[in-house]
Amino acid sequence: MPGPHKTTSPDGTDQSEPWWLRKEPQDPLAGGTGGCCSGCPVRTGCGVANDAADKCAVTGHQPPPPPPPTDPAPIGWDVTEVASRGVESAISGLFGFGWADMAALVIERTNRFDADGNPVDWGRLQIKRNLLCIGLATLVPIDGTTPARWVANALSAGGVAYAVFAPAGVVLCVAGSLWLGSCAGGLLGDLCRLCLSVATAVSRALWKFARSGLGWILTRPAIWAAVCGVLIVSWDAIVHTLTGA
Repeated sequence: MPGPHKTTSPDGTDQSEPWWLRKEPQDPLAGGTGGCCSGCPVRTGCGVANDAADKCAVTGHQPPPPPPPTDPAPIGWDVTEVASRGVESAISGLFGFGWADMAALVIERTNRFDADGNPVDWGRLQIKRNLLCIGLATLVPIDGTTPARWVANALSAGGVAYAVFAPAGVVLCVAGSLWLGSCAGGLLGDLCRLCLSVATAVSRALWKFARSGLGWILTRPAIWAAVCGVLIVSWDAIVHTLTGA
């Protein structure tokens, strides 16, 4: 004789049995008490948390990875930045206190918002520092002339090739002479090897310093000297064309 018809609900529960004999549907991720969700660091905010689960329903790991740290990083002193500000103040005092700050303030106040109405971040341009470097390149004399005027004279005398290859040629001649002398024996060879070692150490130190946070002390005045030298040559050419002098 066939038994009674078995009715099954969508969740797998046998509806033909009395309610006190029915078993609750088993969660496929559940596997006993004390699962991974009980100690999960994001348990309170998880919408699929199950304290009996052995496997995380979101990540699939056991246990799930902890959330990223929210504590702010400790604030420390940047030695190079402090030294840069000290050098900047010293150069500012060389030309007289206040004029660079006043010029930077005027520039920043001139256009505080762009065409879309967003505030302009003038601090990224380092206006005061660039103004001081322009002053070094155009006002401070070195061997009777300013660096910008030296670049202008070099461009006027021999063009761009002379301004670029003349210093490089001097460096190559000195370095080549020391290297050839180091190949010789005796006191001359020892002296050339010593000079070559010192020159190599100084070059590496200068390269490391130029790439550090204080490198702007060397690189930025040189860049502005080249830019201002090109502007001086261009201005001289314009004046010569217009006046015939």
